[in-house]
Amino acid sequence: MSSYRFSWLRSGGYTRLGGAGAVATLFATPMLWALGAFGMGDDTLKRALIFLFAGMWFFVGTGYVLGWAIRGFMVRLKDHDEDEDGPAHRPAAPAHPPAAPTHRPGH
Repeated sequence: MSSYRFSWLRSGGYTRLGGAGAVATLFATPMLWALGAFGMGDDTLKRALIFLFAGMWFFVGTGYVLGWAIRGFMVRLKDHDEDEDGPAHRPAAPAHPPAAPTHRPGH
């Protein structure tokens, strides 16, 4: 039997972190646009949309890639060494209950 040790290097955590970054980009883009961070003029909305989709793609992609890469560093721990236990033994079969006497009417 083997177990896995809790680690900050779990791949699912990086995927969730990427999703959180994508949501943060989703909420930050309109605020930055309202503050004029993308400039003034006709291209403002276009720049904001490019920033939004590029940021979401970056965070989601980075989360998946880091999760996949970190999975290679996971270590499986054994509870005990299976070679030291000796040969495997089959457990004894359970005993059958004694047969009930047959009841014949009239005897």
